[in-house]
Amino acid sequence: MVIAPAETPAFPPAAVAPPTAASLPTSQTAVSPPPDQPEKSAATQLLEQILEPLENQPSPSGSSMDRSLLYARPLPLLEALQRSGDRSRRLWITQAYWQVSAGYAAIRFATEAVEQLQLVAPGGDPHDQAVLDVAIAAAEADLAAAHAELIAAQQQLADLVRLPIGEPPPWPVDRPLAGAYQTHFAAIFATRPATGRIRAIDRSLPSKHAAVEARATALLAAQAAMLRAEADHAQGKRPIEAVIAAHQMLQQQQHGFIDSLAAYNLDIAEYAMAVADISVPDDRYVSMLIGTPIQWTPQPAQGVLPAGGLQPVDPQITLPRQ
Repeated sequence: MVIAPAETPAFPPAAVAPPTAASLPTSQTAVSPPPDQPEKSAATQLLEQILEPLENQPSPSGSSMDRSLLYARPLPLLEALQRSGDRSRRLWITQAYWQVSAGYAAIRFATEAVEQLQLVAPGGDPHDQAVLDVAIAAAEADLAAAHAELIAAQQQLADLVRLPIGEPPPWPVDRPLAGAYQTHFAAIFATRPATGRIRAIDRSLPSKHAAVEARATALLAAQAAMLRAEADHAQGKRPIEAVIAAHQMLQQQQHGFIDSLAAYNLDIAEYAMAVADISVPDDRYVSMLIGTPIQWTPQPAQGVLPAGGLQPVDPQITLPRQ
């Protein structure tokens, strides 16, 4: 379900048909995730893990975050676009959607950091306990800050989408793209002008995708280093400072992965908007951004009527893999 404006030339099917649009005529295809995806990359597998809902258990001590509200209002990207009723807002909504998605990833990383540090055994040295107390308090502060940033991003998205007042904050259930993206720039812009910004996006997307993959590899390596440092400390082979340093290194790589993924998808949204004008239906625009968009509309909050034409269904589903 991926299309381009009418003036876009037809392309050979093998070059452009995305995995979810094999049955469409080739004249309806344009930019898309590449066909015949190989085995999932480290970035794609990592993305699937970090955007899964947190386990339904109490938040870390001292946290004001209510996990039950984090996932109370699932919002597919398609529904977000349809609810706004204004296609001129499409790029703003998409970019806000990915910012909220990044906020959820940050919440998971910050939550796991607190829980992991709380499991570290300081030993009998009071110095170790003092150092660990500082690290745990700092991690709890990071979690609170991440939650505050998520709330701000959710409100911006809710305002753009025009969600009814009283609904829980939106949870973006569609995942951003972590795989390579085919722009088909030469074919699409063969007979029409492209701005310098769009040309720059076309040239830079491969490098930004490489950054996403490299960040994922670095993150996984940092996780292994952290586990090694914890095991060595438990055996008396390393001081507590080595464990804290390993945790900090992991946090740096987590933030780097989130930032690189967000930058990559924000540019994809901008490029797709330059290709698909407001005459392109929302569902086809969404399919130009992600390989497998969520094909459902969630149940609105109690007492809130759904937008016209949207049918509520049970939101308790298993999200499809990208």
